[in-house]
Amino acid sequence: MRNKIAALVATTAFVAGGTLMTATSASATVDPPGGSWDHTWKTTDAAKGGTVYVEENGDVVSVCDSAADGLSARADVAVQSSSGQYDVRYHLVSSNGLGSCATARASDGGTHDLPEHVNIGVTVFLGPDYQHASTHYYLNDH
Repeated sequence: MRNKIAALVATTAFVAGGTLMTATSASATVDPPGGSWDHTWKTTDAAKGGTVYVEENGDVVSVCDSAADGLSARADVAVQSSSGQYDVRYHLVSSNGLGSCATARASDGGTHDLPEHVNIGVTVFLGPDYQHASTHYYLNDH
């Protein structure tokens, strides 16, 4: 049996260009690294911690705060348009410190239901000013 990490249910606020999800209350669980995640990425400075997990089936994206560094872990999720540019669909913020997570999934509807057979860009970073940002891409083919 895999260990579970208490995750935070996200509340939704609307911002220009997408949806902002912020972690607010513990009630859901997220599989830890080594679970069924298709992709796992960290901020550029692993000692300062933000980690994003992606499960393509169900469009599950979770960003977790993985260091007690005083900075919120954040992720931007973007979809590649027909022009080749990436347009941010939504933002996630894990704001309750070390071990907290914010999660979005296709079943949340709206911008969280990512299109199939297109490239998705995920940027994981710390704080509101993109500290230690790391951007990664995958083809959403599940």
